[in-house]
Amino acid sequence: MELQVDKNHYFQERYADLRRFISYYYQIDFIRKTEAKKILFVGVGDGLVPDYLKKIPGIELITFDIDQELNPDIVGDVINLPFKDNEFDCVVICQVLEHIPFDYFSKILSRIHQITRKWVVLSLPVRQVGFECILRFPFIRKILKRSFLRIAQNILTKFPYSSHHHWVVDRKSVNRINKEIENHFQVMRKENIMLGINQYIYMLNKK
Repeated sequence: MELQVDKNHYFQERYADLRRFISYYYQIDFIRKTEAKKILFVGVGDGLVPDYLKKIPGIELITFDIDQELNPDIVGDVINLPFKDNEFDCVVICQVLEHIPFDYFSKILSRIHQITRKWVVLSLPVRQVGFECILRFPFIRKILKRSFLRIAQNILTKFPYSSHHHWVVDRKSVNRINKEIENHFQVMRKENIMLGINQYIYMLNKK
């Protein structure tokens, strides 16, 4: 596949906004909870998440990207992942697949299913509108066993999406996308990223 953006895209102020960094928290949290030791990280982006993961003792991280200027460990096309079956404990592929025509979606999921032993952490863009409120107050952790309370209601739409995306999860595509995912994996956890109602993140278990 051809490059859609150059590496400077990832370091613009518009890209590195608050919601982006919240999405990084979710990626790291999901990955940690898999307890994976050998991880393939597909799509380097600005490198913040892989750089963090590489500093965690006991984790072997391999980065993979089509853009050699992002300095991945391995340069290649996600359509043809050049790895052995069951080579990784976890494959991480966040905000990548929507940049590839949907006709390849099932093929890529099938290949990821082959190369992971157990886990996949996947995020996809979502086209929806909604309401979200985050509440914090004194003693909330003691009362609710959490540091905040989130109230959200979102509705999938069919609004136009970014020119960089071939497709997104929306009201028209959601059932088809869910079916493709569930053909290969069991969905263990799925969340609409906080303050970023335009992303779903999944923790998937190999069937």
